[in-house]
Amino acid sequence: MSKPAATEAVHLPPAEIRRLQTRLLAWYRQHHRQLPWRESRDFYPVWVSEVMLQQTQVQTVVPYFLRFMKAFPTLEDLAGADPQDLLRNWAGLGYYSRARNLQKAARIVLREQGGEFPRSHREALRLPGVGPYTAAAILSIAFDQPLLALDGNVVRVLSRLFRLEGDPARSPVQEMLAAAGRQLLPAHRPGDFNQALMELGATVCLPRNPRCLLCPWSSHCEALKAGVQERLPEKGKRPDTHLSRQAAAVIRHRGRFLIRRRSDSRLLQDMWEFPGGEFSRSDLAGSLVKYLESELRLNVRLRDRLTVVKHAVTNRRITLTVYEARLNPPLPPTLSIPGARWIWLSQAGRYPLTAAASRIVQALTAEHLHRRGRPESGRRQVGLAAPLKP
Repeated sequence: MSKPAATEAVHLPPAEIRRLQTRLLAWYRQHHRQLPWRESRDFYPVWVSEVMLQQTQVQTVVPYFLRFMKAFPTLEDLAGADPQDLLRNWAGLGYYSRARNLQKAARIVLREQGGEFPRSHREALRLPGVGPYTAAAILSIAFDQPLLALDGNVVRVLSRLFRLEGDPARSPVQEMLAAAGRQLLPAHRPGDFNQALMELGATVCLPRNPRCLLCPWSSHCEALKAGVQERLPEKGKRPDTHLSRQAAAVIRHRGRFLIRRRSDSRLLQDMWEFPGGEFSRSDLAGSLVKYLESELRLNVRLRDRLTVVKHAVTNRRITLTVYEARLNPPLPPTLSIPGARWIWLSQAGRYPLTAAASRIVQALTAEHLHRRGRPESGRRQVGLAAPLKP
């Protein structure tokens, strides 16, 4: 098998196709991981797993999948779930529009398809959150349809097998990958073959330091023969990284603290967080105080810096500085704030918190447990720290 030109289609002799199929499927039968969504070919767990696995690693997904399926064991349970309960069971997995779209699609399937997943790839693509890869994966794994599921792992395997250079996200490389993969796809149990390709990319044909000695296709791999396996697939230009400086306040009042629901943003919509925002000024503390006064009509004084949370959302690298705060007297006639709630620390688990808010709750819990462990004479109330120096 020689390296094809940049615009030349891959053509494989039938005998070589059979050898590649046989070796990969034999390897998969012996080495595949025992994953909970592989225990059934019912479309519902397959669908949930494929949505969760979008841009998320398998080891991260497993506990979320188990928890989600316990909370919503059937399609009917998912369709009828309270949106806040849905987000709470998804919290920490990220990309929350996946959960919302999954519920929207479940309702459509129940209402328009009698509870059966569409058998047509074109019809499946009409469901919210179902793209070409997800539709092909579900239809091949759950219904034995001969459709190639071309995800990032499969792209990497095929790019190296055929030594296809160029950005696989663009034509004609993308078309060549799809055409080559379709040639390899067997008519019998195509879902197993798709999963075998994904498994090979996830466990052997790794982005860095691929384990070529363990690969069932090593003797066929054109990239390995040329010694360029770690250079493929070629990467397109990544978007510029945006550095974001943010601040949030843990406002305590009579043992409770304030959390707020995000309702005016598509990003993390309906999730709960501690009040704050992104600020361009160097004086984060001063900017936060002014924001809380103008946005929530709360006059606060900041105290200790509780923690600093660093995380990433898409191409943004966020540094969130978290301050403890107290309300300044005189208190307003009412502390009721639209879209916000005063809750006890023990109640935090009832809300779908953003990842950053969950990290803050962890810091609060650790602080609380630490102070409870001190002798009574040395104990101080949580949050009664010295004011920040100007």
